Amino acid sequence: MSQAPALAEMAALLSSVAQPRNFPLWIALLVIVHRFKPGWISFAVLWNFVIGELAIWAAIATIKPDMDYPRPLTALGKKAVDVIGKPEYWHSFPSGHAALAFLLFGSLFFGKSPKAIWVSALIYALLVAWSRIAVGAHFPTDVIGGAFIGLVGAGLAMLIYHRTACGRTTG
Repeated sequence: MSQAPALAEMAALLSSVAQPRNFPLWIALLVIVHRFKPGWISFAVLWNFVIGELAIWAAIATIKPDMDYPRPLTALGKKAVDVIGKPEYWHSFPSGHAALAFLLFGSLFFGKSPKAIWVSALIYALLVAWSRIAVGAHFPTDVIGGAFIGLVGAGLAMLIYHRTACGRTTG
């Protein structure tokens, strides 16, 4: 079943922006916003995002090779899946794209950014999760697993933040 071209393009764009390899670009964007709008992006958010990324990277690097699950194209075949972009065949669980998007949301939420900022990040994260399914790269369980890992990474990073000198000196 083919998608509307506009939806397919949107899904491809969202998947591209959410590439885990774009983490340094996300950090740069957060640092710039923190510099000019510290009320939007606190030091706690920057901390969460960096430390949380280390946590989700470690989790995904450990889980993906051990859970060598097939991607939709492999499991369902070409007739059932429209792949947008480069076809991938294995290492479906968890979605690194969803993990990074939900880490961003969780960092903003736990870092007490204004509601409009973290709600926007939540919408972005949900769209990224949808895009990974829409481009034929993941099953829903893969993006749910990635979302869970991203949120847990943000939560653990915030816990560490509050238990260290960083959280006590900058509040």
